[in-house]
Amino acid sequence: MLVAQQELDWIVEKASELLADKVQDGPLTERDIELAHEIFARPRLQKISSSFESEEEYTRAVNHIRTKLHEVAKRLNAKYWPRK
Repeated sequence: MLVAQQELDWIVEKASELLADKVQDGPLTERDIELAHEIFARPRLQKISSSFESEEEYTRAVNHIRTKLHEVAKRLNAKYWPRK
C-alpha cells in the first residue's frame, strides 16, 4: 500500500472528532458515522486517490476507515450513553 497507514489513521482521527462532538447530543447512529465519512474522510481520500496503486487498494482504505469509525462510535456510545 503506497498510502501510509499513518495518513489513514490521521483521517480516522479527524473524522472521529466529528463523532466526539455529536455524541454529546445523543447516542451515535449509523447515519452519524456516514456523515463523518462523507464530510471528512471521503474528501481527504479523494484528494490522495492518486497515491493508491489500484481501485482495490482505494476500496480497502475506505473500508478500513469505515471500520475504524464504527469502532470509535461504539466506544463513544459506551462512554457517554452506558446501558443501565
